[in-house]
Amino acid sequence: MCDACNNAAPTEPSLGRRRIWDLASGWHCAVIGTCLTLSDLRALARKLKVQTVPGFSPDYQLHGFFVKEAENNGKPSKMLNKLLERRHAISIRRARSMKTADELVGFWQEAIETGDIPGPYWAILSHPLAPSELCERMFADVHMLSHLVGASNRADIRRLQDLEEHVDLLNAQLQRQRQHHQRKLNEKDTVIAELHDKLRTAQELPRPARDVPITDNLGAMIAELRNENARLSALSVNTQTSHAYAASKIEELESLVQSLRAENATLEHTLAEDAHSKEGDCPFDLGGRCLLYVGGHQHTVHRLRALVEDWNGRFLHHDGGVERSINELASAVTKADAVVFPTDCVSHSAANKVKRLCHQNMKPFVPLRTSGIASFVAGLRDGLGDQPATPELSAIG
Repeated sequence: MCDACNNAAPTEPSLGRRRIWDLASGWHCAVIGTCLTLSDLRALARKLKVQTVPGFSPDYQLHGFFVKEAENNGKPSKMLNKLLERRHAISIRRARSMKTADELVGFWQEAIETGDIPGPYWAILSHPLAPSELCERMFADVHMLSHLVGASNRADIRRLQDLEEHVDLLNAQLQRQRQHHQRKLNEKDTVIAELHDKLRTAQELPRPARDVPITDNLGAMIAELRNENARLSALSVNTQTSHAYAASKIEELESLVQSLRAENATLEHTLAEDAHSKEGDCPFDLGGRCLLYVGGHQHTVHRLRALVEDWNGRFLHHDGGVERSINELASAVTKADAVVFPTDCVSHSAANKVKRLCHQNMKPFVPLRTSGIASFVAGLRDGLGDQPATPELSAIG
């Protein structure tokens, strides 16, 4: 959110649909940042020949420029309003039939639950009957969602750091165990060598000196040697088992750390390409494909939808049977070109049904490691980066 958010003020219902310059200045930041993508602003900036200052985020400069211009009834604000009307025409048509504040409140609550924020947000703010209390509530909801998305990325990075520290701790413990067992083995080797020396000395004694006490001592030494060998064998088995378990655990954690590093590297690379893309370029072009996202958290769905739309794709969402019927998955899979789902935030029944439907319809599917944005970007890069938009693709995974 930019400084303009601090000037937010409630708006009163008007007789006709509001244009963007009819809103109070405090609302423009949230509308432009939520209802339009970075590609939208870049395209408008190219048409208006807007210049940015080198060495500072160009997207932030464009955002600030259009927030300021939205206050005036000039050419930039008219182009913004026209783009908002065209991009969110479906939500506007739906809101047009709503005649009471309760209907608008229900419309917004549905948008929050499904994660489809941009269209309803603009449709309700520009609605002539939208009360100021509802506008304030929507502004607060959108403001907090932006914080949740940022916190989700920070949580992934913190988890990666914790796992790396845990791997280092396990490596240190394994090294100490190896040193301890090596010392024990060396001690046992010394004892065995001493027993062998005693046995060899006893055998080299002259025959007359070999009386009964020597024979008794020899039997005791042989028994002790056997006991030491048995203890050494047991210690060796325990050591091998302990080493195998520790090595397996370290290998599992190192694999997870590598996955997290790869996901964060992919996310950083993609966002860097997106921020520095040239005119007409797209860092990850989906080629008009329609993606179905099954499961996940509602507060991240709207961000994923914006990413897909920004990368020339279409986005569908099904919660995996939480609110919507799992039987609706068949229809959703038929409409999509590919299906993705986070394995940590979807039911087993929904995941199995998605795989079965994708095999039946010859649609690709990509299981994601987590519901985070980094896993989503890495999954699209690795699973769908080079595949054409066709329903006859073979299934992945």
